[in-house]
Amino acid sequence: MAEWRVSDEAPLRELDGLDHERCAALHNYIVELGWTQRGLALDTLDKRTWWECYGGDAALASTIKRLDASVVSFLKAAWHGFAMDPATTPHLFHRYLARLSSPEELWRNAMYAEDEDDLNKRRYVTLYMANWALDTTHPLGLILDQAEFTAMQHMSIHDSDISMNGRQMWLSLEMVLDVLVDIIELGKIMAVDGSYSREQERTEPWIMPSYTEQDLEDTVEAFKQLVDAIHTRMPSQPQSAEQGLLEGVTGGNPDILTADSFAHRFLTRCSRPAFTYIAPGLIIAQHQPFATALDQAEHNMLRLFPLLLFSSTSPAHQLNRRAPWGDQMRISPFPRDFDIVSSYPAGLYLTETSPHDTHPFEDGCKLVLPFTLGSNAFARTSDGAIIGELVRSAGENAVADIEPQSADLYQLGFNHFIAAHDVQLKYVLWRWVGMIEEGKWEVDEHGVVGGVEKWREADTEEHWVDYQLPMSW
Repeated sequence: MAEWRVSDEAPLRELDGLDHERCAALHNYIVELGWTQRGLALDTLDKRTWWECYGGDAALASTIKRLDASVVSFLKAAWHGFAMDPATTPHLFHRYLARLSSPEELWRNAMYAEDEDDLNKRRYVTLYMANWALDTTHPLGLILDQAEFTAMQHMSIHDSDISMNGRQMWLSLEMVLDVLVDIIELGKIMAVDGSYSREQERTEPWIMPSYTEQDLEDTVEAFKQLVDAIHTRMPSQPQSAEQGLLEGVTGGNPDILTADSFAHRFLTRCSRPAFTYIAPGLIIAQHQPFATALDQAEHNMLRLFPLLLFSSTSPAHQLNRRAPWGDQMRISPFPRDFDIVSSYPAGLYLTETSPHDTHPFEDGCKLVLPFTLGSNAFARTSDGAIIGELVRSAGENAVADIEPQSADLYQLGFNHFIAAHDVQLKYVLWRWVGMIEEGKWEVDEHGVVGGVEKWREADTEEHWVDYQLPMSW
């Protein structure tokens, strides 16, 4: 399979049309992974291709006229028999994509402007249907552009307002499928057999753990690298710290976190550094402003409230928006359940999640600043959008009325692969390591220098790129 995976050794190929061989190989590999992970033998898998399942050339004559020849070649090689209804063993292609679309569905769900002609209406194909069981309003799926042979995941039909705004970068289909393989192989989604009886709802056969062991290992290693990078650049070497982060960050009350949570395990594995500033203006947190925000037993939150990891001495900026009826409404970066806490420190938070939710990411985080970014139109999310732009608007209107934001730095923006979630902590920590090692953040005897105002660099022409993370899933 290595020859088909996208890598430095096997980069994307420049072909006229879709790289149908690679896409079909990746598609079929995803089917194999799911089938075998749930304990089923490959000789029981219905490997009929999409083309065979829908009758072949004669039955699909009208469909052929609207599909590029390379897309037809893909559909003649991609397995689909396992997904035909009724199936002996119900099996979804991926947690977020249920199956390849039927001939009738290929153009049914794509949205077009009223003035577009029939030729353009053939361009966008709903190649895969979204998993309708993931609580999405008007699910759509993965759209293939037959002019550029690029693709974009749409959890909902409403996502097309963003994906079609003229600024989003679509990716090759083989790159999207390669990422879907990664998600499985790294354990972020798992196929389980019929004996699975835990609390997260299974979408046959997929579940999504709220974090993986690799997530934990990567994040612990990133934190250790960050501490080491700061230590080695300090004018005098501090003594190694022995106290763990758990006691300090929880204010001496570690029981506020469940022992199997990502936060508890991460903090247990990390030592408190012997300097003050882990990032500009941010110190190791010593109390939790949201710890008592809810009667957690009543709300079944499993004690996963927004957890302050690295704190500023400045309060978080309070965003407000005028409601249509004239009142000022408070806009919080955290869910409404936590609105009873109206003042809290700026800093980096592990964000709230329920481990048994549909899209759980216990290692998701937000950097909440004491001021907003975006007014200079340089700070960007991973998808290339300017922070605060009107992402659902096309053309100049999108940046004409920017609404600066205080908690969007480092975020993904529109997720090209799966449902939206907060950026994983490891990516932020790795970027901070890079800022130290590349000399973009200076270090003195107290740690990283510059104070919280340093973050304003993210909205400047000279430095915005240093604060934008690559797109990830």
